[in-house]
Amino acid sequence: MGGNQDVMRGFVSQEINRYYSSFDGWKILPGNNPKGYDQVFCAERSKMGEKESVSILVSFEPKISAELVGTAAAACTGVYGQVRKGGVAYIVPRNADTSGVPEGAQLHYMKSFSFQNGILTWEKNPVRRPVVGKETPVSN
Repeated sequence: MGGNQDVMRGFVSQEINRYYSSFDGWKILPGNNPKGYDQVFCAERSKMGEKESVSILVSFEPKISAELVGTAAAACTGVYGQVRKGGVAYIVPRNADTSGVPEGAQLHYMKSFSFQNGILTWEKNPVRRPVVGKETPVSN
């Protein structure tokens, strides 16, 4: 099971970097992790002399529960234990029930995963194969 968890962590980091890129100045720090594959991260950056921080909950659950909402809101603490001020963001698979996400929170959908008929499925990119029978010019 540990090997599977490592694969999921790779997907989680891809999804976070899609919305909170280091090119935009975001630094991703691990937060308090809830149970299972759900993970909490803290993203922070300096923008125009002010520190901006976001608590990010990445969940693979079909429904965002009140327990997960509370976990995400209180997850990030500063270096000396102070509570960071900032927003809360949720990254969930497409077609997940997000009725429990409070208004004002940022909601992002994963590109790699979705729920189809209540089952978590991996949305892999289609394989690009060369067109058979079409001649390609040969350069000399």
